[in-house]
Amino acid sequence: MDVSSRSEADNAALDAAWAKMCDDLRSAGTLVARDPVAVDPTMRSAGYRYLLNLLNAGLEQMVFSADPQYPEVGHLQDNTKRYATESPDCLFGHATLDAAGTYRLTGTGGCARYLGLTLYDSVNLYENLDRAALERRDFAAAFKAATAGTLGAMSNPGGITLDANGDFEVIISAERHDGNWLPMDAAATKLMIRQYFYDWENEEPYHISLERLDFSGTGPVPDPVVIASQVTRVGEFVDGFSDYWAAMYAARAGERNVLRTQPPVSETYASDTGYIAYGGGSFEIGDDEAVIIEVTPPDCHFWNIHLGDYWGQSLDYTFRQTSLNGHQAVLDGGVFRAVLAHRDPGVANWLDTAGNRFTRCVYRWWLAGSDDLPTPTVRVVKFAGLAEELPGVERISADERRSMLDRRRRAVLARYQR
Repeated sequence: MDVSSRSEADNAALDAAWAKMCDDLRSAGTLVARDPVAVDPTMRSAGYRYLLNLLNAGLEQMVFSADPQYPEVGHLQDNTKRYATESPDCLFGHATLDAAGTYRLTGTGGCARYLGLTLYDSVNLYENLDRAALERRDFAAAFKAATAGTLGAMSNPGGITLDANGDFEVIISAERHDGNWLPMDAAATKLMIRQYFYDWENEEPYHISLERLDFSGTGPVPDPVVIASQVTRVGEFVDGFSDYWAAMYAARAGERNVLRTQPPVSETYASDTGYIAYGGGSFEIGDDEAVIIEVTPPDCHFWNIHLGDYWGQSLDYTFRQTSLNGHQAVLDGGVFRAVLAHRDPGVANWLDTAGNRFTRCVYRWWLAGSDDLPTPTVRVVKFAGLAEELPGVERISADERRSMLDRRRRAVLARYQR
């Protein structure tokens, strides 16, 4: 093929990729527009904002941190990439790997409650969607299938050793190395980095860098074939994820005001020590109602509970208290009691619905010593009767609430350097 013909073929492929991406984005938009709740302009606008979050995440994963030869660590999820009811306590990093390569990952200047590295064949859950399980309304089986792509993990606490300054270095390769070594699986294409924070005001993200040791070059250059593939995959990401979560949520569409704990995930999911389990559900309450959530947290290294909207975007956690973790929560004799309500109930463990009549809820038990993990109980009560429902629960003042929210805002903005 001569140069002119090759140029025409490349241009045609690029144009086709762009057209497909636009078609996929249009398909995702149709999913939002045809949902019955989207008759309400507020819900429709939230749905389109959700798709913009997915688009932002898709660009990061499929374009800006997608080169295994010149790797960069991008944010898989953060406060500008909200989907899948992501954890407000976690900074999710992402990089693309070549299974034949040798990589050095370094982390400096940080302090996290939990640090975890996981290898995947894909981080795109929609590629592992078990529709047969969803048709049976077997959410547990569908969730297990979606998380089955993990190929190895190590963490701190666990196998990652920190140096005297609290920094770390990990080699990721098929060939064994001394020190911190994460064995590279032959099917690995993605690396996920989780940093969970308990004490938001005093724990800080690591500065993380990734370099490939077995390859040297002058730097990446735009390649028509690569760019066409990336453009296509951005659209597939938005359409695929929006369809995936719509299907997952539909499997529990009839459930309200109940929480369920899923079985622990596989041992290669996010750590090389302890049990990890998720749980969740959804709430729907009137203006005059509240939900009392109660549980005795298990013996685990980290736990949290947080809220999302109908579409699966985490509720604003910068300016509102829509989440709590084991450091922030106030326990009474080892028991966690929280009040989910549309307005401040005057108790420390308030989960703010941010005005959403319907909310999704996720909680996690992280690095537990046992696989026998609890499920919180749920009671829907009248807001006006909370004092009688929660006798002896310590009240907080409006000034104390303002102080809590101010510290929260500063901590989140510092974490994301915004």
